[in-house]
Amino acid sequence: MKRKIILLAIFATTTGFFNAQVEKLPNQLPTNALVKQIAKPAFLATFPTTNWSDFADTSWYNATDVNFEISSAEQLAGLAKLVKAGNKMIGKNFKVMQNMDLSAHLWDPIGYNNNNPFSGNVDGNFKTISNLQINRTGGDWLGLFGQFITATVKNLTLDGSQIYGSDTSGGFIGNMAVNSKADNCHVKNLDLVFTSYNVGGFTGGVLTGSEVTNCSAKGSVVGVNQIGGFAGTSWSNSLISKSFCEGTVQGQYIIGGFSGFVTFAFGPPTVNRIEDSYSRSNVTALSEQVGGFYGSAQSTGNFKNVYSTGTVNLLATTGGFVGTVGNLTIQNAHYDYTNAPYDAVGEFMGAPATLDITSHATADMKTDAFKTTMNAGNATGIWSIDPAINDGYPYLNTQPLLAVNNVKSNAVDVQITPTQADSTLRIITTEVKVSYEIVDFSGKLSRSGNVSGTQKEVNVSSLVKGIYIINVKTEKGSKSIKFIKK
Repeated sequence: MKRKIILLAIFATTTGFFNAQVEKLPNQLPTNALVKQIAKPAFLATFPTTNWSDFADTSWYNATDVNFEISSAEQLAGLAKLVKAGNKMIGKNFKVMQNMDLSAHLWDPIGYNNNNPFSGNVDGNFKTISNLQINRTGGDWLGLFGQFITATVKNLTLDGSQIYGSDTSGGFIGNMAVNSKADNCHVKNLDLVFTSYNVGGFTGGVLTGSEVTNCSAKGSVVGVNQIGGFAGTSWSNSLISKSFCEGTVQGQYIIGGFSGFVTFAFGPPTVNRIEDSYSRSNVTALSEQVGGFYGSAQSTGNFKNVYSTGTVNLLATTGGFVGTVGNLTIQNAHYDYTNAPYDAVGEFMGAPATLDITSHATADMKTDAFKTTMNAGNATGIWSIDPAINDGYPYLNTQPLLAVNNVKSNAVDVQITPTQADSTLRIITTEVKVSYEIVDFSGKLSRSGNVSGTQKEVNVSSLVKGIYIINVKTEKGSKSIKFIKK
């Protein structure tokens, strides 16, 4: 018997998202059984019992100023406390000045709920926030940020995001709505367990004109429906580009390696785009509508230059790329048939359609030819390939190395900035005599020279886009550091 899709619209004051409920069958697992079956047994035992709101510092804030610097975990918790109290922070700008560790206490999201959202702007300043923890049974709008309305965040990494809750949440942002933007933001070491719907490794929803660019999520995501390794739901003129996810995604139905669900908006025609992105998440569903890249594309999905490589378990509506399709526009989409040996689409909701989705053997996806295919037939472009990077699958030239480590280091104190360089790379050291060599990942020497003075700059504008190693030599020793040429 074919199951009937019942679409329920759930509205909040300034946002809209959908919970695509599937008519339950007698053998369908209840929510608690799902979590017990999939979640780690000791998940809840790891949380602290105190809350950051009791240790928050709000003394740095005043309503008159526009620009603020956040220099401690207590001050960051102060921002969350101020927003929870009703300060939406419209037109306010916040810059993160230090790396921060949140492991001491439970976190309240910046943007506590729909009545108290965050609407300011955050510059992460290439800093890392570590060990975020939220334990809120029945809670929603959970993440480092919660309800995110007409807000922006950029250049920030979250290392460790352990969250237990109900719905509409993400490892980094709970819900992005109304022209919100995230750029160059990353979350790794995810551990998310939710008892309901609309959950993604990076964000629960990308809604109403919101955009995500050059972002990523890595880790474990568990929920019930509309669950994705990167996003739970896309709705009403959204865009996700140059982004990726890795890890595992598990749930009951409407489960996708990259995202769970996309549908129409009540209004003029809209389109929800995903471009130049990939999923390397392994996907498991318990009942239906599961795909390596997407769970259910009911309507308004538009995907271009995307691929998935993860495993997918076999159900009635399993697709190597997408579980179920209503109306979907696709250009240059691919999946790893070795890992997901199924048809590209599990089931069409209406008449079958021909979609531009191609299956490949694993070995074929790790070739220069496939990189050229991802670049829409061009030998060079946004995608590159190297056997030592991304397990040999194509990677994005714009993506950072989330674990950029020194390849070789002696006692010498040397740093470089930025780690993603367009034209100029700066060597930061107190040493006076400095020489350098830049090699690509094949070991080929690309450039060498000497620099001196206080501004030790290297022109890298002529380098081909990709990942390089700069070997910096001084009188006290040498250091090798990876960087990306954008």
